[in-house]
Amino acid sequence: MSSRPTRISCFIQFILIFLSGCSNPAPALSSPASSLEANYSSPSPTLFTDTPIPSSTISPTESTLPSQTLTPLNNLEPAGCQKPDEDYTILTFNGVLLNQRTYSMLRTAAQLYQGEIDILGDAITQGSYTQQVDASFGTHAGGGAVDLSVMREGTYTILWDEIPLLIHALRVAGFAAWLRDLDELYPGSPIHIHAIAIGDQQLSRAAQEQLTGDYGYFRGYSGLPPGFGGPSLDRHGGPILCRWMIEAGYSDLRLTPTPDPIGDQLDCHKCQIK
Repeated sequence: MSSRPTRISCFIQFILIFLSGCSNPAPALSSPASSLEANYSSPSPTLFTDTPIPSSTISPTESTLPSQTLTPLNNLEPAGCQKPDEDYTILTFNGVLLNQRTYSMLRTAAQLYQGEIDILGDAITQGSYTQQVDASFGTHAGGGAVDLSVMREGTYTILWDEIPLLIHALRVAGFAAWLRDLDELYPGSPIHIHAIAIGDQQLSRAAQEQLTGDYGYFRGYSGLPPGFGGPSLDRHGGPILCRWMIEAGYSDLRLTPTPDPIGDQLDCHKCQIK
């Protein structure tokens, strides 16, 4: 009889132990995956876009903002403008004198012109440093002056179609250049182009007046004063200004008061006038 209560007591203790184990659950076991996630620091995610994000060290090829466009000064001048070298060595061509600066300018004009008239050779009829021709009224007495024939070599055929092209080329190269028509300077005076090198330091006073004087090139005139066929307006479209001329102090003076063109207004046969 005594063994029965003992068994009941043991059974009750077992039940109590079991119940206490249920009220305190065992700690959860960490899985291998959770341990790896805890110890592994994943890298930052990589973004993929259609257009790569430019870094600060790479200059983009296009800008979404409009940029300011600066117009170079040399775009404001005619093509072919070229400042001549200040070389005043005296040279001889066809028995006439020119300084190296004037000849270099003629060479530039020849490259621009590329026509029939040989302005580096036989077409040169009067040079500089001379007073042999009275009708030139001293414009050839210093440097920078040259006269050019406009006739076909060895003939009296006037190359009318070549004249406007050559005048333009001479002006771009740095000359104040005009056509002197038949009989324009005096009865029987030959047709030719008269050119004065702008900026020549050895120009005569008369030649300087043909540039900036009252009847000069930069004022829109032919360079001829009263008593020598002038005054008359420039037949060839007015002065051409290159950057180097502006830097040397020249400008378009046609907006300033100028004398009235009361002199000869020759049509020079096929030249534009009036």
